[in-house]
Amino acid sequence: MNMRNALAFALVTLFAVGILGGCSGSSEEAATGVNVGDVPPAFVLPNLNGEDISLADFEGKVVVLDIWATWCPPCREEIPFLIELYDEFEEQGLEIVGIGLDQGGATDIAPFVDKNGIDYTILVGNRSVAGAYQVSGIPTTFIIGRDGRIAAKHVGFANELRPEMRSEIETLLGDAENI
Repeated sequence: MNMRNALAFALVTLFAVGILGGCSGSSEEAATGVNVGDVPPAFVLPNLNGEDISLADFEGKVVVLDIWATWCPPCREEIPFLIELYDEFEEQGLEIVGIGLDQGGATDIAPFVDKNGIDYTILVGNRSVAGAYQVSGIPTTFIIGRDGRIAAKHVGFANELRPEMRSEIETLLGDAENI
């Protein structure tokens, strides 16, 4: 293999690893980054109407913070489940906040939200928030208790994860210490 072909192979390999590393179908919890027991990094991000929303706006609630993108298959699989959870538990104090990482921002995210009937809060993310949360794959979903600490973290999504996430949320919503 000549030098030009070797360089091309290396670039293609790096590109493929970057693409595949950016979207995870796994439901395993990551061992690095922002983890269970941590206070999640604060942020202020625009919603799809351009209004600034901060994590502090949801203080005292159980928050599912989902970092995702419209082009990610496991993210697309997770969204109907998140809508179901929000519709079922909103009145008990559950907030779901999706942070979309699409490069086109609201231009890419808004039509997807409308088409898929997403009724929970959607924010336009950026590299800064992805870096602060040390996102290693998407979706990355944090479940934050009323105490403001991360109670659970999931990288990737598979249908087998539904009962576990539902149980985590029900526990936090029903936990007298968190009220």
